[in-house]
Amino acid sequence: MVLLVGMTLLLLGAGVYIVVPRLAHRAFENGDYRRAAVLYRIARRFALRAETRGAYDVSLAGCLLARSEWQGALRELDRVDALVLGASARAALLNNRAYAHARVASDAARALAEADEAVRLRPDVPGFRHTRAVALRALGRLDDAIVELEDVWNQLDEEAPPLLEAERCYDLGLAWRRKGETDYARDYFQRAQTIAPGSTWAERAAREARGQA
Repeated sequence: MVLLVGMTLLLLGAGVYIVVPRLAHRAFENGDYRRAAVLYRIARRFALRAETRGAYDVSLAGCLLARSEWQGALRELDRVDALVLGASARAALLNNRAYAHARVASDAARALAEADEAVRLRPDVPGFRHTRAVALRALGRLDDAIVELEDVWNQLDEEAPPLLEAERCYDLGLAWRRKGETDYARDYFQRAQTIAPGSTWAERAAREARGQA
């Protein structure tokens, strides 16, 4: 009986500390941000270390960002104590804050500075380079933004996740359109719709393409 109880507790512990975070990450990657947020909250509740809880808070803010809830994400990020975070979570905090500021163009200069720091901490994460490109575009540095977005593609060792690639094509379409290259823009908007049909980025690309027609 004692052995059975011990095994049950062990399995429950493995579920909370290993399985639940993995399921949360998978849900996020698949675009199911509400489910990801629920799973991150469950994992956070059982986290023993302040560093781990802080990392989950950053991930929860990321779920808000993915739903375009910019101000809500910024409020959540402001509550995170960056001093308790490890290097990876601190880089994610900087990236998420930069992404929110860049998307709404509320403080593009700050967004670029924080994106630069996130890339410095984790140069291996293509998504952080993408955030940097969004900040560059918000600053009007269109050629630099396009180069950065192309580098995101080159940095990927394997096929890009569909949502990331759809977002990349959407942002390339916006950059090329601002440069007056409507044919290039239309091509990238169409690619975003093809790569991840039904996604937020496909829908946004379709709206942009219609507005351009």
